[in-house]
Amino acid sequence: MLLKRVILVVAAGACGAAVMVGCGSETVAREAVVAKPTSGLTEPVISPCDDIPDEVLRGVGLDPATESRDIRGVKQPGWSVCRWDGIGYIQSVFATTHTLDDFLANKRNTDFQRQEVGDREAYSYREVVDDKRESCDVVLRTADGSTQIRASLNSGTPAAANPCDLALNAARAFDSVIPR
Repeated sequence: MLLKRVILVVAAGACGAAVMVGCGSETVAREAVVAKPTSGLTEPVISPCDDIPDEVLRGVGLDPATESRDIRGVKQPGWSVCRWDGIGYIQSVFATTHTLDDFLANKRNTDFQRQEVGDREAYSYREVVDDKRESCDVVLRTADGSTQIRASLNSGTPAAANPCDLALNAARAFDSVIPR
């Protein structure tokens, strides 16, 4: 039951990681229903905790020593999740077998803006439930699905910067290590 609550909270939090990309839909009872990835693969190729070098993390103001894998230590099928602390915010990377089109079609996501991240297709967006505008995501198309980069401001602290600027800056820095 606790795991179900954690997954539902995560789903509401970003439409991202496992249920989190918001690739889920809702039933009449308003419970999250996880959609199956449309890429045909079962696990993403990249492992953000293992594949993003410490020097790249430091370059965008993240502390590699604060690394946290998965969601509260629980592996999410079809996802590889990692997060780090910055000053006044948290940066998360969700590699998934869900496609960019899954993110774009998800009704929990809004304010899509086409972004330039290297030569790949990318969009920034927010979640509908984020009425305080404390988080922002950038999702990149990959060969095996997509990679979502999220910046979430720490509650109760002055904003370090615009979360969309933080997420986009990280997406551009991480672009070279995220498989095409």
